[in-house]
Amino acid sequence: MTKMASYEKGEGKECMPIKQYYRRDYVSYGMLKTFFTSTVAFGILCLCWMLYELENITEVLSGRDLTAFGISILVKYIIFVVVYQGIAFAVYYRRYTKATASLKEYYSILKKVQKLQEKEERTQPLEEQK
Repeated sequence: MTKMASYEKGEGKECMPIKQYYRRDYVSYGMLKTFFTSTVAFGILCLCWMLYELENITEVLSGRDLTAFGISILVKYIIFVVVYQGIAFAVYYRRYTKATASLKEYYSILKKVQKLQEKEERTQPLEEQK
């Protein structure tokens, strides 16, 4: 019983909401969140890089080679997002798998406790009759 209570307060607090989703939905939702955060992160990184390389960027812009500059940034963005999404897929898939295994163990312990309670209830009325 104490093991179950500690599970519900600790690890179970994280695992139970995860199990409300199907695996595909949970992973897709996590990857969607990751897409938006990775886009924001790339924008911030790009802005910092532009501030650092301001002199070189003005030379590129004055040379009117904007299409090559834009394509290079787009390629870097795509690579950044694809790598980030791959990592996110692995993380969310592993979290779901781990939560599923943890909850299976929790439910097996719960069944054992329920059987023990039923056994006690059956033996208790016999003791009261004596």
